[in-house]
Amino acid sequence: MLLVRGREYLAQYPNFTLVGREHDLERISSILIRKSSNSLLLTGPAGVGVSMLTLGLQAIKNSPDTPFDLIVKKLFWLNCDALFSSGDSAKINNEFQSILKKLMQTPESVLIITDTANFLEGAHNTGNAHFINALNNADKSNNFQVILEVRDDKLSSVLKASTKMPELYTLYDVKEPVGDDLKNIVSVVAKDLSDHHKIQINEGAIDEAIHLTSKYRDSLGLGGAQPQRAISLLDRALASYRQLTHKQHPKIVELMDKIAKSNNETERQDLQQQLEQWQKDWHELKSEINKTYQYQRDAETLRFQLQDEITQLQEEEDNNNNSQPTTVKTFAQFTAGGFDSPSVAKLKEKIRQIDAEIAQNNERHKKLVMLANKDLRLDRQEVITEFSKVSGIPANRLDENEVENLINLETNLLSRIFGQDSIVKHVANSVKVAKVDALHESGPAMSYLFLGPSGVGKTEMAKALAQYVYGDEKSLVRFDMSEYMEKHAVAKLIGAPPGYEGFEAGGILTNSVRAKPVGIYLFDEIEKAHPDVFNIFLQILSDGRLTDNVGRTVDFSDIMIIMTSNIGQPYYLDPNLSNEAACELATNELNNTYRSELLNRFNGRENILHFKRLPMEVIEQIIRREIDKLNQAYQPRGFTVEISDSCISAFCHDHYDLIRGARGLPGYIKTNIRPFIVNHILQNPNDKGVFQAVYNQQTRSFDMTFCKI
Repeated sequence: MLLVRGREYLAQYPNFTLVGREHDLERISSILIRKSSNSLLLTGPAGVGVSMLTLGLQAIKNSPDTPFDLIVKKLFWLNCDALFSSGDSAKINNEFQSILKKLMQTPESVLIITDTANFLEGAHNTGNAHFINALNNADKSNNFQVILEVRDDKLSSVLKASTKMPELYTLYDVKEPVGDDLKNIVSVVAKDLSDHHKIQINEGAIDEAIHLTSKYRDSLGLGGAQPQRAISLLDRALASYRQLTHKQHPKIVELMDKIAKSNNETERQDLQQQLEQWQKDWHELKSEINKTYQYQRDAETLRFQLQDEITQLQEEEDNNNNSQPTTVKTFAQFTAGGFDSPSVAKLKEKIRQIDAEIAQNNERHKKLVMLANKDLRLDRQEVITEFSKVSGIPANRLDENEVENLINLETNLLSRIFGQDSIVKHVANSVKVAKVDALHESGPAMSYLFLGPSGVGKTEMAKALAQYVYGDEKSLVRFDMSEYMEKHAVAKLIGAPPGYEGFEAGGILTNSVRAKPVGIYLFDEIEKAHPDVFNIFLQILSDGRLTDNVGRTVDFSDIMIIMTSNIGQPYYLDPNLSNEAACELATNELNNTYRSELLNRFNGRENILHFKRLPMEVIEQIIRREIDKLNQAYQPRGFTVEISDSCISAFCHDHYDLIRGARGLPGYIKTNIRPFIVNHILQNPNDKGVFQAVYNQQTRSFDMTFCKI
């Protein structure tokens, strides 16, 4: 069947319920009843639920509250696999023209293509590339409507297929659900997962799955978008938990743990008796379950054998019937007319008995499994454990208390950012406000402009925030604004206008935020960008929204934006100026360079921060931290690096350069000290000992020695 009616298509999804998408359904419905551009191009990332929305359109037609404007719409799903299965170009073309004709003759009909990219590819491969134009021409006649579903990573190929797409179709970008909507969707699907695995799911497990898959968006193997990521994580966690607990019941593990920890002999004996009874009962239950498995396999094997015997007997009887004279009416002719021979009837009766026994065995098996699972509950810890396997992030880090992390944020930042204590405090407070404050304001979650000399911690601050707020430095997305110096740079960020090359691809910035709508975005050296780019920044910093070239709106409300600028560098590097004087002169230059409306967007300029020059004691502290990192890396292998404070001080005085900032000194360690360590380990892999570094002021380098333990 090439066209599947809505009722028949919905019947393929028994007990279908669409929750958390009421707003989307209302918007889509309003587009369908418009006069112009009333066909839809539904797009969204994989896993967001685009196909479920169109299914929901059919489902709500059964609701008494649905407006009759929508009820009269007749939905049809195109079976692309059946359409292109023959590979015969002429036949396929005739069938497609027949489909269009039927739709045009059916009032208020809506054609739904669930995978438009696949439809276009199939049409092209069978020599029917004109299908999209034929579809659009028929659609343009207003005799029927079309809903094209396409994943956002395939959107460019669909837009490229016909220049009429923007004219005929309204692009509707399906966003990831959030908050209560996301919780409702995952909770409904969790019931189906629980029925499949026959294990209850605690609400805490659902909350944790949503939390982890929202916070760590880049984790592999969990689908593209919410709610699919959270659902996939729950399914994986249930499968792992099921395997683990069916090997050894959690109660047995708990009793064994209590016995190991108990110091009371009487208590230990009592626990041991409980353990033995549990082990006995669990072994017997598993044995009974295995028996039902074995019976099922044996019964099905016997049933197949009996069915084969029936087929063989019927073939023999047919052959005998064909060999008899036509004037003689044999028993085989009676059996061919609908009567079974005694042998076949006997075998069929055996099959009926086996089927009844299989049904009884299945019921017994279900009851035994329910008994085995009655005390099992998937909790948040099992979800954390499974996510750790998928992401590679240690489970103890995933289980960190987010509130506690926010409380300790300033302390954690100070462990990485030296000499900028007031800035660290300011930024930490802003993050806490963005994460906890109930007052919702327009704009991104947080926006900062960092000024100051090179190598004093501006970029390091962005990396540290990504680490301590989002748990991973990969949450930091960096844009080097020196790549956006030309006037057409705006098109690179939000996409080229219609008719220009690259229109279908969208913009680098908007695509990035669509793919990663939570995290930190660093715009480095903004003074190098073309002035037109700042018109985009004005919109982002003010409204927290940006519309790309194809009409999709991206949301920056969960994005923390950090911009850096080299404006005022000569003042910061002038040793004759105090930090206060340098900041004042840099501020004057900043005011002369950028419009007030842009600078005012940084929280009324409160979030324009000046990083100070680092005093020598801070530079020495940074080098000590680098040495500590080396020791953390090599101590597990039996090696330690020792450098005296006096050597560090002499090294910093000789090598510190204001222009390079703190970056130059760690680079020296990487180039000179670490190669000595690595070469020694390669030549003496079994050694353990201490690497001593003594600074030689004459050669302005470290003399390295190794003391074997």
